[in-house]
Amino acid sequence: GRDRPQTLFRPAGAVMAGKTGCALDWGGFDKALGKAAQKMKNRQKMMDSIGEALVSGTVKRFSDGKGPDGREWPTSGRAAAQGGQTLVGRLRNSVDYAATLDKVMVGTNLPYALIHQMGGTITPKTKKHLKFKGANGWATVDKVSIPPRPFIGISNEDLEEAKSTIAAFMAG
Repeated sequence: GRDRPQTLFRPAGAVMAGKTGCALDWGGFDKALGKAAQKMKNRQKMMDSIGEALVSGTVKRFSDGKGPDGREWPTSGRAAAQGGQTLVGRLRNSVDYAATLDKVMVGTNLPYALIHQMGGTITPKTKKHLKFKGANGWATVDKVSIPPRPFIGISNEDLEEAKSTIAAFMAG
């Protein structure tokens, strides 16, 4: 089978956070999808197809630099100094799905995913300052504020893709 993150995603609440990352509740679309899926023979295959499409749409947001609502992400200091994309690499590559017969969940198991999804301020827990390597070398600061750069969510494109997948499976 496919290599999947060890942590599955919980399907309740808006954006969920835990020690392992974040996932998203679709606001009712997941329930409608589950009801439609119950009437089909190949529903696990359909749910997997939808999951793969949603992961593809989520990964595309990293290259587009836009959230599911189409709004552009604020450029990171690293991207501004060095060029390139704002969010890259491990976070993008960690996006995966978990599908059951009744629902599809898209998320990541990385602990820092939520700060990028929701934004926030990072402060030191055990030291007086944060120290990290930035675009211009090592920095020592009291705090770091990260603006929200939502990547998990359902865009209009994602919704249309899911609808056409469902229609194709219902047609046989």
